[in-house]
Amino acid sequence: MIQILVGCISSGKTTYCRKRAQEGWIIMTDDAIVDAVHGGDYTLYDKALKPLYKSIENHIVHMAVAMGKNVVIDRGLNISAISRQRWIAIARSLDVPISAVIFEKFDPGIHARRRFDADPRGLSFEYWCQVANKHEAVYERPDLSEGYESIEEIKWDKNRWNTK
Repeated sequence: MIQILVGCISSGKTTYCRKRAQEGWIIMTDDAIVDAVHGGDYTLYDKALKPLYKSIENHIVHMAVAMGKNVVIDRGLNISAISRQRWIAIARSLDVPISAVIFEKFDPGIHARRRFDADPRGLSFEYWCQVANKHEAVYERPDLSEGYESIEEIKWDKNRWNTK
């Protein structure tokens, strides 16, 4: 099983990943790629290295599935249908089911404030506002017609996860 997490910055995806990891799932997150390639320094992200980043991501997912593991894919860009097609195609090629997990969406300013207050990663609040606004502009809610077996909605409610 592959799950694609769909949510804006600071919507609860990392917390969800920690829970799944404790359950034995393999977590493929762009944060881990930055940590591996740039020692966790997010300011070193380089668009010219995208082929390297994608190669690492693909390898993690392919190997985990080959080993019989479930995989959660947490990438900030999973907010648009076109960005999710890569993972749907990989799931199909590996003959494993794929589902989307949607996280509650708020005003971009709320997401930016949450990110900045929780872990600004050496970046300014203004930067996170720009990111949140960009995510808002390209956000497309997942639909079964994209190729998922199921879609689950997650809402954070006073220290526990609730599914709608």
